[in-house]
Amino acid sequence: MTKRLIILSLLPALLWIGILLYLQQNKKNEVPIQLQKSEQNLDGMVLMDRYCFACHHPGMGGGPSGRTGPPMFRVREHYFREGMGREEFVEPIIAYVQRPSQDKSKMPGAIRNFGLMPPLPIDQKDLDSIVNYIYDHDLASEEWINEWTEFKKQENPPL
Repeated sequence: MTKRLIILSLLPALLWIGILLYLQQNKKNEVPIQLQKSEQNLDGMVLMDRYCFACHHPGMGGGPSGRTGPPMFRVREHYFREGMGREEFVEPIIAYVQRPSQDKSKMPGAIRNFGLMPPLPIDQKDLDSIVNYIYDHDLASEEWINEWTEFKKQENPPL
C-alpha cells in the first residue's frame, strides 16, 4: 500500500518533468527567425513598403474601416503553417496576387470586408522577393515590428 501511494504521488511530478523535457527538446529543434540587416531583408522590406503597405499596412490602427486590406501579418497567418515548405507558401500567394480570385484566396473574410484585391503590375522578381521575405519573417513578432519601426525612421530608404 505504501509503495503504491508513493508511486501515485510521484506520477504528477514525473508527468511535468516529461512535459518540460519534451518542450525543451522541441525548442532546440526550432530555427529562430532572425532579422539581419542584409540586402535581401532590406530589399524585401522596401518592396513591401512600395507595393503592399498602402493597403496591407503592418499596424492594426483605424480598424477595418480605416484600411483597404488586412494587415500583412494577418495575410501571413492565413497562408503560413509551421513546417510548411517555402514553395507551398510562396506559390499560392503569387498566383493570387497575379490573378486575384475568390477561388485562390485563403481569406474569404478579407474579401467580404475589403473586396477582391486588384491584380498588381509587380515585376516577377520583385513579387518573388516580397513573398519570400514574408515567408522568412514573422511580421507579427516584436523583433520585426522593431525592425519596421527603425526602417520607417530612415529619411531615404534605399532602392
